[in-house]
Amino acid sequence: MAVISGQAPPSEGVPVDYKRRVVVKFRPDVRLSYSAAAADELASATREWNELTAAHPGITLVPYFSTLDEGLLRDFARRPPQTGQAPLPPSFTSYYAIECPAGVDPEAVARTVATWSNVETAYVEAGPTPPPLNPSANPRNANQHYEDAAPNGIDVRYAWSQADGSGIGFVDMEQGWTLNHEDLVAAGITIISGVNKAYSGHGTAVLGEILAADNTIGDLGIAPNTTARVVSQWRTATTYNTAEAILSAVSALSSGDVLLLEAQTTYSTASGYVPVEVEQAVFDAIQYATSQGIIVVEAGANGSVDLDAFQDINNKFILNRSNADFRDSGAIIVGAASSAVPHTRLSFSNYGSRIDCYAWGEHIDTTGDGWTGNATNLYTSSFGGTSGATPIVAGCALIVQSWQVLHGQPRLTPSNMRALLSDSKLNTASANPGTDRIGVMPNLQAIISSRRLWYPRIIYYLAWAWLILIGGLLITPGGVLCIACGPSNPGYIGDILVNILGIVAIAFGVIGLVGAIRGQSIGGTR
Repeated sequence: MAVISGQAPPSEGVPVDYKRRVVVKFRPDVRLSYSAAAADELASATREWNELTAAHPGITLVPYFSTLDEGLLRDFARRPPQTGQAPLPPSFTSYYAIECPAGVDPEAVARTVATWSNVETAYVEAGPTPPPLNPSANPRNANQHYEDAAPNGIDVRYAWSQADGSGIGFVDMEQGWTLNHEDLVAAGITIISGVNKAYSGHGTAVLGEILAADNTIGDLGIAPNTTARVVSQWRTATTYNTAEAILSAVSALSSGDVLLLEAQTTYSTASGYVPVEVEQAVFDAIQYATSQGIIVVEAGANGSVDLDAFQDINNKFILNRSNADFRDSGAIIVGAASSAVPHTRLSFSNYGSRIDCYAWGEHIDTTGDGWTGNATNLYTSSFGGTSGATPIVAGCALIVQSWQVLHGQPRLTPSNMRALLSDSKLNTASANPGTDRIGVMPNLQAIISSRRLWYPRIIYYLAWAWLILIGGLLITPGGVLCIACGPSNPGYIGDILVNILGIVAIAFGVIGLVGAIRGQSIGGTR
């Protein structure tokens, strides 16, 4: 839910023909066509489906990822992880949806289906929810204090002389935007898939925080030269699917690019809105994205929920990092804090160990009206919520990744980016970390300074190359470095030992040089 001028505005309605759906993930050994024929195949294979349709007339079984090509979904499952210990991709063609017409209780259907032996999980899809809103040539930039030096802001003003988002791809996932806004049109933002349908003023505000052009009007975005696109949760005029939108974005992004999830969801066991990854299909999609090297920045949601105490329908503490039930999607999850220093957690923001970072959740100056307006010259000084905080952190990720590329270093992995942006030694703590429990606010000056070498990189390369050369000379027959040495000379240590030292020198040199080139050398850059 958005927060504008400290108030939650009314929600937009859903289409009259929108159907509630039960998401079903079948076990891997279940073989069904990924088409409408699956219902007949299931009816022939098991009596449970026939009993369910008799008890709930009018329900239908359809592929859950209906706007993505089946071949693409199967290709996802074959792609190896691009990062470290990432899990193997799930089979997205195991996901189906049971569409429930008016008069059918989807909760009852989900409870029944969850008991089937061939089903891994079944739950009611939350459906459409409101998004989680709560430089001198650019006349409004003087109002963008979230860009100021720490501890007030993220200090992107320091970073602009070194990185501006260039070289990095970015996608914003939500429900609608005004892409021809006067301060965004220069960014050339295009839509990957889905319908540009709802809350266009909200999406415009989010984009403005990151992409507002460096011109003589309006604001100035955190990473204005990023290559940006958008993807909608509205897959068709009547179908809303967050997991599918994420997978569509993944197919258009490269490793090291940034995906922003401007969404929140409801859940039967939660008292307020919670992060979208609590739904299994969405979690699988996010985890797949991060396994492919994509930096995912996810709104923590405006529910005033202690995420450490949150339990899913299986009574598992899936968002509590200290609990054995915890599952990690790899996303960076963001909470919201006051604009005033010291920054305190705002009452609507979710909190807990799963929140990695925070940023301003109020008084954000940006494009659009922050909610449903679509005029091309609207601006607001009162955008907020985790909707406002999350783009600030996503902008930091874009700046850091752009700095890496522009300085000849490799793109950071999702885990490395999360560790860097949430490092309590580099970034700005909240007023009371023990009770706020929303992580830290990124400090770009400290982050960038920590990644610089104090000497030119060419010297670093030459040092390792010199070690390789020395090793090669040592193992040369006769020991070139020991031309005057021999068994009869004082201090001679023997051919075998000289050769061992040479091999060790070469090994360290090769490892160090490769590591230096990759930006991860032993004792080198962080």
